[in-house]
Amino acid sequence: MPNTTPLMIIAGTLLILLLIQQWLAQVGKRLEAAKRMTKAAQGGSKPLLNGLSVTGLDERGISSLRALMKDADSVALATFLAFNRPTVHELDAYLQRLFEQFHNAADAVTAASLPAPPAGMRIDALSPTERNLLLNRDPHQTRHIDRALMARFGGHAFLAHFTLYNSRNSGVALHVPPFDADRKLFETLAKSGIASRGRQIPLQQRFSVLKMQELRQMGKDLKLTQKFTRKADAIEALSQKPGAAVLLSMQYVIDDLFMLNPLDVDPHAIEQEWAWLVACAKLLGSIPPRRAELSSTQAVVERKSR
Repeated sequence: MPNTTPLMIIAGTLLILLLIQQWLAQVGKRLEAAKRMTKAAQGGSKPLLNGLSVTGLDERGISSLRALMKDADSVALATFLAFNRPTVHELDAYLQRLFEQFHNAADAVTAASLPAPPAGMRIDALSPTERNLLLNRDPHQTRHIDRALMARFGGHAFLAHFTLYNSRNSGVALHVPPFDADRKLFETLAKSGIASRGRQIPLQQRFSVLKMQELRQMGKDLKLTQKFTRKADAIEALSQKPGAAVLLSMQYVIDDLFMLNPLDVDPHAIEQEWAWLVACAKLLGSIPPRRAELSSTQAVVERKSR
């Protein structure tokens, strides 16, 4: 019978080496997190609430953030986080820990099995979908929502404008009359270049707002002998005919036509980032009122630093 002892020794050694490698990887990640926290402290982090510190905001911004957290308005708070991009260091470290530990098995994780968030935040304030989003998203991955993008989508009314954009197809002409509930949103998007309006829209796309019956009637008015059965064929023929644009303007006010333009960034990536920001906002807004105050020591330190 062959001696299997050497093979067992080799297998055991490999297993030990693998465990050591995994342990070193975890230690390395913790050291990186500690370095980030130390760097933040050296960079002038300021007390936010009891147990939380923040960088990237002046005193006025910190006061605004505290007020939003107290109000627990997740949309307003998410808008603030997106616009100002502060770093709440304890929350940042917690989110990084969640991602590193659970992103490979997020679907099997329950709120009760997760480590407690800092400063009395409640992880059970999030829906299962929001929790999974935190577990699956690296908090330090590239972000797309910044002041420049928000300015193009209505600034602090970003959510309303982006929701409208994300609910429609780009490259398709739309008739939006003045009484339409979304008219002002479209006008804002047109001013920022997110949408085209009127004569900015290519003629063929403008014709697409007409119904097939209207296209056929226009063909008759222009003395076309072709019989159209497909809308695309009718649009192609009419767009080549002199006078067609004039007839179109007689049916629709040209400035009532809008077309959303493609973005440089995948809208789905923006949508996911916004959902992640809302989840972060809900965590910040879940701190109980008794915890959402500076300790007396912190308050004294803060007053002396002003």
